[in-house]
Amino acid sequence: MVADTDILIVGAGLAGAATAYHLVRRTRARILVVEQETVPGAHSSGRNAAIVRERVDDPVLQTLMTEGAGHLRNGRLAEFERRGLMLLGLGDEDVRSHFPRARGVGLWCPNDGTVDVARLLHTYLAGVRIRFDTKVTGWTTQDRDLHVNTSRGGIMCRLLVNAAGPWAGGLGDLPLTPMNRHLFATTPIDWVSPHWPCVWDIAGGLYFRPEAGGLLLCCCDELPAEPGDYREDPAMVERLAEKVASLQPDLGEFSISSTWVGQRVFGSDWRFVIGFDPRNERVFHVAGLGGHGVTASYAVGRLAAELIISGDTEGPAPFMPSRLL
Repeated sequence: MVADTDILIVGAGLAGAATAYHLVRRTRARILVVEQETVPGAHSSGRNAAIVRERVDDPVLQTLMTEGAGHLRNGRLAEFERRGLMLLGLGDEDVRSHFPRARGVGLWCPNDGTVDVARLLHTYLAGVRIRFDTKVTGWTTQDRDLHVNTSRGGIMCRLLVNAAGPWAGGLGDLPLTPMNRHLFATTPIDWVSPHWPCVWDIAGGLYFRPEAGGLLLCCCDELPAEPGDYREDPAMVERLAEKVASLQPDLGEFSISSTWVGQRVFGSDWRFVIGFDPRNERVFHVAGLGGHGVTASYAVGRLAAELIISGDTEGPAPFMPSRLL
């Protein structure tokens, strides 16, 4: 039987879209993306703070973060605003020289900022075949191909790329955990300047930045949840208020105009999962980006595409799915 496509990518979020972006530029293989929603990025990729943060603690992740941030900063993939990012607790520069209402000292990262995530997804997916409203439920091996079961019929492929975000663990039988995180937007605040940077208190677990005339804030909560379960926890509003009062009292009191929940997906070691499944050479995983999808997506997609095209089943070891099995 002739396959419907050579490479079937499950998920049109940042991981799947970036992988497709690089594959269509590096191979003549037929690429098809299937997405369970009617638009790309409806879940983790569209429920974040759009912050481009290069600096992380893990040196293994740092290389991909630096590469990804570098490609976003040139503005060719999507509009990038170089507003700067202050990482409190990692340096000795006073944050007030950049954000007058903030407190603390930290590491000033002048080249970080925010990116238009919707436009980034659009760029990644331009020219890529996509089937929306198509949920993958499983697959079976048939000779050299996979027969993939979906809500809209079967698809034959040579390789399946599991980039299903919060659903990647269940779909690929991997120990991945979705974690809910709340974000809060305030009503307009007269003293907020739209040009101020992002501020991130690493130890305290609080970040904020200007947004729509007010502030966008997050108390860095991590609540295990089922994929796609975005129920808000009323206790998070109180936790946010407590953190602001203790860590950033000069922000004063404010009113919350909207709240939403996003999901970040983690493996046990909090490192990305990028590589062939050791149990089935016809399955490749791009998952567990742990909230770094915005910044690292370009580099993650580049690495995934290179491994797929080369057929490299051995490395890089820190990202291989075999480490979790």
